Amino acid sequence: MIFVDEKGNLEHAIVRKNHVSRFKHKLIKGSLFTIKNFKVVESSGVYRPVENSLKIIFFPSTTIKSLSEYIVDIPANEFHFIIPELIESRVNNNMILSDVVGCLYGVGDIESAGSKWRKRDIKINIDYSAN
Repeated sequence: MIFVDEKGNLEHAIVRKNHVSRFKHKLIKGSLFTIKNFKVVESSGVYRPVENSLKIIFFPSTTIKSLSEYIVDIPANEFHFIIPELIESRVNNNMILSDVVGCLYGVGDIESAGSKWRKRDIKINIDYSAN
């Protein structure tokens, strides 16, 4: 999950698989709520959905209280656009995931990527300059 706070900061949050049913009905997209009793840790590993160096981990005892009145001005959506050069610098760097808007013009064959994974390269044109 990705949360956004009143300052527009994006926070990655995770719920362990065996606790999803406990929180699924309480975490509604676009809702405003308070969360208590959770852990904040350094983000580690690859494929991070946001650039924040911290992430939130829910405990079985984490509590979520829905706020019916919007007492804080929090945006429903938050986007952090980046320059094309930064996207290009992330090619073959799987630390942070990047969404890309462009025109798909090539799809490669499915290839093995280790013993459990398969991958397919795609080509996306992100150059919108008129030539």
